[in-house]
Amino acid sequence: MSHQILLLLAVLTQGLATSQQRDKVPCEMVDKEVSCQGLGLLQVPSMLPRDIEALDLSGNQLRSILASPLGFYMALRHLDLSTNEISFIQTGVFQALPHLEHLNLARNRLAAGTVLSAPGLGPLPRVTSLDLSGNSLYSGLVERLLGEAPALLTLSLAENSLTRLARHTFWGTPALERLDLHSNVLMDIEDGAFEALPHLAHLNLSRNSLTCISDFSLQQLRVLDLSCNSIEAFQTAPEPWAEYQLAWLDLRENKLLHFPDLAALPRLIYLNVSNNLIRLPAGPPQGGEGIHAPSEGWSALPFSNPSRNASSHPLSQLLNLDLSYNEIELVPEGFLEPLTSLRFLNLSRNCLRGFAVPGAAFLPCLVHLDVSHNALATLALASRALGSLRTLLLQDNALQDLPPYTFAGLASLQRLNLQGNRVRPCGGPGEPGALGCVAFSGLSSLRVLNLVDNEMERLRAGAFLHTPLTELDLSANPGLDVVTGALAGLEASLEVLALQGNGLAVLQVDLPCFSCLKRLNLAENRLSRLPAWTQAVSLEVLDLRNNSFSLLPGSAMGGLETSLRRLYLQGNPLSCCGNGWLAAQLHQGRVDVDGTQDLTCRFGSQEEVALSHVRPEDCEKGGLKNVNLIIILTFALVSAILLTTLATCCCVRRQKFGQQYKA
Repeated sequence: MSHQILLLLAVLTQGLATSQQRDKVPCEMVDKEVSCQGLGLLQVPSMLPRDIEALDLSGNQLRSILASPLGFYMALRHLDLSTNEISFIQTGVFQALPHLEHLNLARNRLAAGTVLSAPGLGPLPRVTSLDLSGNSLYSGLVERLLGEAPALLTLSLAENSLTRLARHTFWGTPALERLDLHSNVLMDIEDGAFEALPHLAHLNLSRNSLTCISDFSLQQLRVLDLSCNSIEAFQTAPEPWAEYQLAWLDLRENKLLHFPDLAALPRLIYLNVSNNLIRLPAGPPQGGEGIHAPSEGWSALPFSNPSRNASSHPLSQLLNLDLSYNEIELVPEGFLEPLTSLRFLNLSRNCLRGFAVPGAAFLPCLVHLDVSHNALATLALASRALGSLRTLLLQDNALQDLPPYTFAGLASLQRLNLQGNRVRPCGGPGEPGALGCVAFSGLSSLRVLNLVDNEMERLRAGAFLHTPLTELDLSANPGLDVVTGALAGLEASLEVLALQGNGLAVLQVDLPCFSCLKRLNLAENRLSRLPAWTQAVSLEVLDLRNNSFSLLPGSAMGGLETSLRRLYLQGNPLSCCGNGWLAAQLHQGRVDVDGTQDLTCRFGSQEEVALSHVRPEDCEKGGLKNVNLIIILTFALVSAILLTTLATCCCVRRQKFGQQYKA
C-alpha cells in the first residue's frame, strides 16, 4: 500500500513539474510590467509574479478569460487583451481586480460569444479607460456589455457595427469624457443619447452614415468629429442663452450644400468643411437681411448680421478654416472680414476666378493662405495687406499680367508658389520690364519661390536683386533664356536651385560663386559642359540626368569632392574612357551615384556597356591600339615622303643626263 502511495505521489509530482514547465512562457518583464505579446498563448499564464501592475497579452490566441489564473494578479492596473479570439469572459473576472484602470479588449470576438449571455463585462468600479473597438458589436449589445463603469473616462466603440444609439446606451458611464464611435454604421442618434454624459468633451462620430445634425445641444463638448458621413445640414439648437464650449469641429467629406450654421459657437477655433458641395451666396437675399434664410446658406455666414462688432461675431476666435474641395465660385464681400483671429485659410480646389484683399485690416493675423488649384485670373492685394502672411500658395491657376508690385506689400511673406501660371518676372531695379511682368526684386522677407511651368521665355538680369532667396525653382519653362546676371544677388543665400526641363544648351550662371548652394537640379536639358569648381563649395546633391554629358573632367569637378554626396547621371552619352574622376567616385564610394547599375558608356562608336564593368586596362588597351595606329600612319607617311623624294631625284638626274647626252 505504501508503495502505491509513493508511486502516486511520484506521478503527481511529475505532472505538477510538467505543468509548471509548460506554464513558463518567454514573457519580458521590466519592473512590474510584463509583455507576453504575440507568443501564441492559448491561456493566461499563471506563473507570473503576483505583484505585476501591467500585463500585455495582445496578439495571442486567447479564447476565454477566466477568474483563474487572471485573478491571481490583484495589483494589475493595465491589462491589454487586444487582438485575440476572446468570445467568453467569466462573470466578475474584472471586478476581482480591484486596482484595474485600463482595459483593452479591441479586435476580439465579443459579439459572437457567450460573453453576452452573462452580465457582460460586469461592474468595472475603477476602470478609467476601456477599448472595445473592432468586435463587430451591434446596437442593443453594447448596453449589456458595458454594465456599470462609474469611473470610466475614455471609451472606444470604434470599428463595430452600431447602427443606432439609444437614450440609455451610456447610462452606466456618467463620468465619460472621451467617446470614440468612428467607423460604425450609425444612422440614428436618439434624442437624449448623450444627456447622461455631462462631462463629455471629445466625441468622434466620423465614418458613419449620419445625414443630418439638427438641434445640436451638447454645450459641454469641446471636440466634435463628424467627418466622412453624408451630412447635408448642421444646425445648433435654438437656445439663445446656451454657452457652447465647442472649439474643434470637423465636417469634411460630407454633403453640405451651404456653410453650416455656427452662430451659437463663439469659441470655435478650428473648422474643417473641406470636400463638400458648398457654394457661398453672392449677397443677402432680396427683401431682407437674411437672418431667417438658412436654406439659402446666408444666415450661417459670419457677416450675416452687420450690426455686430468684429469681436462679437460667431467666428471671431477662429484660427483655422478649411474650405478646400468645394464648389465656391466667389468669396462674398465681407465674408472673411470678421475672422480677425484667423491664421490658416485653405480655399484650394474650388472654382474661384478672382481673389481680393481690400485693405490692411483684412485678416490681420493670417499666416498661411492656400488658393491653389482654382481658376484665378485676377489677384488684387491692397497696399500693406496681409501683414502677417508667411506662405502664399497660388499654384495651378490662370494668373497672368498681374500688376508689377503685386507682392511688394506682403511684408512678412517667406514662401510663394506660382507654379502652373503665366507669370513673367521683371528685371532688376532700373531695368526695362516687359509689359505685364511682376517684380520679384526687393522682397526682403521672401525665401522660397516656385516659378515652375510659367511659359517664361527670358529671365532678365537682376530679377531677384535684394531678395535673399534660399530656394528657387525655374523648371519646366522650355526655351527659357537665363541671361548673364539673372541670378545676381543670390550668391550668398541660395541653397536650392532647379532648372530642370528648360532645354538649356549653355549655362550662363557662374555656379561656383554660389557659396551656399547645396542642391542643384539641371536635369532634362542639353548641357554638355559645366563650369569648373576649383575651390571647395557646399554642393551636396547634383542632378544631371538626361543631358549631353560625355565627360566629367576632374579639373571641373575637383572642388566638389569634399561636399558632394549624391550624383544623378542617367541618360547621358558618357564616354567609358577619360572619366577618371567619375570612375574614382564609383570605386571609392565617396559619392553616391544614383542608379550605378543602370549607367552606360561607350568605347568610341561601339555599343553601350555598363560603366561599372569598365576596367582601367580596357582604356589602356584602347590607348595602346591608338598609339599603334598612330605609329603605322606615321611610318606610312614617312615612307610616302621618302618615295616621293627619291622619285623626284631620279627624274631630275634623268633630265640632266639627257641634256648632257644631247650636248
